[in-house]
Amino acid sequence: MKIENPERIVGKEVFDANGKLIGFIDKMWNSWNKKHPGIFFGVIPNSFIKDTCFRGTQKLIPIYSDLIRNVGDSITLNKTIDELYHFWNMTVNCGSTSCPSDELLDVAVYDKEYSRVGTFYTTVDGKKGYKKYGILLDPYLCDLWHAPNNTLMPIPVKYISFFNETIKLTKTIDELKKYWELHYKSLLEKN
Repeated sequence: MKIENPERIVGKEVFDANGKLIGFIDKMWNSWNKKHPGIFFGVIPNSFIKDTCFRGTQKLIPIYSDLIRNVGDSITLNKTIDELYHFWNMTVNCGSTSCPSDELLDVAVYDKEYSRVGTFYTTVDGKKGYKKYGILLDPYLCDLWHAPNNTLMPIPVKYISFFNETIKLTKTIDELKKYWELHYKSLLEKN
């Protein structure tokens, strides 16, 4: 759903398609998709969702604007908790291992030379798993590349090589920039 003035829905309650409370919208980020602009929202889950779907997490749950069916005094999604639970709990391949996606949320991301790239905030669903992951660029890179500060940038699944307490990528910062300039040139200004 296209959302006008997305900053106005921060703080609203979020319900699933069956009317079950999920939590409250706490933050928003712009999507990298300029052909179909959308917004990613970070939802603070209520205690039921924390305990049932996310094993007690205190992290924000990512919701893409396409999942929103209705915006009024509250937000209603077009999926049930069961459908969202399946999406939220798919595993992420991290090199030779895999882990639940919620473990990666809000984790620092580094390139293959251990330079900080940003923070992992969201996933994008595919037919057989995740298609991409969204990271918020480090403020230093945003300034250097003249990139928007509140836009998530996509990382292909195959770019993650390792996860322990941080996420390590298979590409350098320069290789990532070339990838983003090639596929998402409207988000980065050429230097």
